[in-house]
Amino acid sequence: MQLTGNIFSELNKAFNSAIKKSEIYRLSLHNEFAAFYNNDYESICSYLREATFNNPFSETTLNNIRFRHVNIIRKIINRITSGIFTKDPVIKLKDANAAEQDLFSEILTKAKFIQKVKEAFQKAVYYNTVEAHAVWDNEANKLRIDIITPNNYTVETGNDFLEKEKIAIRKADKFGEVYWSVWGKTEHYLVKGDNKIAPKNNKEMVNPYSSAGIYALPFAVLRIDEGEDYFGEPNWNIFLHQKNLDIRLTDLNETELKTLHQIYLGINTNFSEGESFKAGDFKQINNVKADDKEPRIESVIADVDYISVRENIDWHNRLVLNSEGISGGTASTELKAESGAAKIIDELELLEKREEYKTLLYHFMQHLLQVIRVVWNYNNPNVQLNKNSLFETSFTEARIFETIDEKRKRYDMALAIGYKDRIDITAEELECSEAEAIELLRKRDNRIKK
Repeated sequence: MQLTGNIFSELNKAFNSAIKKSEIYRLSLHNEFAAFYNNDYESICSYLREATFNNPFSETTLNNIRFRHVNIIRKIINRITSGIFTKDPVIKLKDANAAEQDLFSEILTKAKFIQKVKEAFQKAVYYNTVEAHAVWDNEANKLRIDIITPNNYTVETGNDFLEKEKIAIRKADKFGEVYWSVWGKTEHYLVKGDNKIAPKNNKEMVNPYSSAGIYALPFAVLRIDEGEDYFGEPNWNIFLHQKNLDIRLTDLNETELKTLHQIYLGINTNFSEGESFKAGDFKQINNVKADDKEPRIESVIADVDYISVRENIDWHNRLVLNSEGISGGTASTELKAESGAAKIIDELELLEKREEYKTLLYHFMQHLLQVIRVVWNYNNPNVQLNKNSLFETSFTEARIFETIDEKRKRYDMALAIGYKDRIDITAEELECSEAEAIELLRKRDNRIKK
């Protein structure tokens, strides 16, 4: 390639070219991550064939096998993320009157806010970085939240590589044609092929939320760990373990099948090529001379220690879970009961991690709520949320595993000391208000008197 211009412009071109190639690789990598997360079996088989070609399977073998796939990704992620949303967090618009609070709650309920936050959290544990996109649906006339994973978007950053200046989301229209929806601080347009197209009802291709300042982009990012670029590193631990597990299970299955259907070795049988056997067959061998080796058939059985192979797979499962702060016993194929003490220890190990996640989720939810308010107010000028009000978000306290007997003793202690009464315990157990608890106890006491 012939270089033109000064050395700095040429170096800049080379650098930009490297970035583009790197972004193509990143999208390809996250597509593979997505295939395993979404349990897309056909895509999973494609990636496994590529990984096992001549290592250990030949091309002929790959053309004739179906990969064994047991999804453990969701099991691990659900275990990591459990315990934070045991009850929905309480979200309020500070200093709002009853009508404003009702409107705010209705918006969040229709947008499935809590469910979407949970979805974003689970995906972020796996992908590390996801985006929550607040979208106004003109056809349904309501606000919705889309959770976008890194295989479906790309970003441009400014001086701070953790802050996006522009984001492009990959989508498909009703005809199945793929296009990109591009959002910048002041612009919004679509890209189909090499064509830049104006969105529906936006011929000027401007970002309608550009006046919202730091919330001009209708996206909130949830990032578990900061890395060397915007996306950071996905959870290689879980991904590679899932991939390796599928390969090992398939290899084990193929070996077992070939062992059950033994290989037969015919010695001096003189049978024709391709001749087979079935139950009740009689094979006559004639003209055997006295000095000939005696005709016979032997079966060749592979000497495989299947117990050790399965134990090795089980050990890998436990190793990965322990590295994620989860008890290895939850993945063991041995159906052994875990002691109550062990369960409590497991929960305590996860408790600190969950508290860290709560802080992360709090800031993510605050950002997303600000974005939701911007999108709602723009599209509903007559029924707006106060743009100056703050959001209050309170998580419920996570309680580690306790037995019924332990709970009874805890309540007895509270009654004995006096910092709780029957009303407090009823409200806590039934998750109702104090007034409702009083009414329930009153009806119960009246029924007992009768």
